[in-house]
Amino acid sequence: MTTLRIAVDDVQLNVEVDGEGPALVLVNGAACTTRQWDGAIERLAAERTVVRHDVRGTGSSSPGPLSGYTFERYARDIVAIADHLGLEVFDLWGMAWGARVALVTAAQHADRVRRLVLSDFSIDPADLDAQKRGGADAKAARAAAGLVDPPIPPGVREHLDPDAMQAAMAATLLHSDLLPFVEQVTAPTLIATGEYDPNLVSSRRAVSSLATAQLVELELTGHGSVLFRPDPVIDAVLAFLDE
Repeated sequence: MTTLRIAVDDVQLNVEVDGEGPALVLVNGAACTTRQWDGAIERLAAERTVVRHDVRGTGSSSPGPLSGYTFERYARDIVAIADHLGLEVFDLWGMAWGARVALVTAAQHADRVRRLVLSDFSIDPADLDAQKRGGADAKAARAAAGLVDPPIPPGVREHLDPDAMQAAMAATLLHSDLLPFVEQVTAPTLIATGEYDPNLVSSRRAVSSLATAQLVELELTGHGSVLFRPDPVIDAVLAFLDE
């Protein structure tokens, strides 16, 4: 892994690059750092150049002004990272909150995104209590099937500035409905959401509004698929990117 500090306007972004091949940019879930992807990176980097970063104000990236905590700003940060690395086009995968960032990036920078993956995706604001209940039900279903959850990578929620992290996550409040962005996406899109994730209802709605999208419903999976049941979602993503 190569770790970089990339200056974008008023912040220093923590960026990590693994592997070789076609570029795949990852976007973390809510309040998560790049460590979120540690359980997936070996498989992904075997075939691709994988780029992950802490969005401004989170993880090891520096905070910026409050006016910079918007999905549009995060999208421009992704493009700036790609420019720094010399990536003219790239595949883009965001999980949960990060899927919102990925969606806006693909909508506003269509010439840069080859294929788009939105996992654990919701157009609407998340219902955190429902996500917890669904996660517990999914865990019980996996246990009944004899499956053991992988350990959560250390450092997933370690932030240099917890207050800045909270401000960064509040970008969600500026976009209560992402459907207008969905309708702007032109890239082939995979939406992969767990059968126990309450976001599945919204994922189905998004697919019906996006002609280029396909939906995969992940069995025995709740919210946080990459963390709690990574292999099925990785299987679906790699198959889609190879189409």
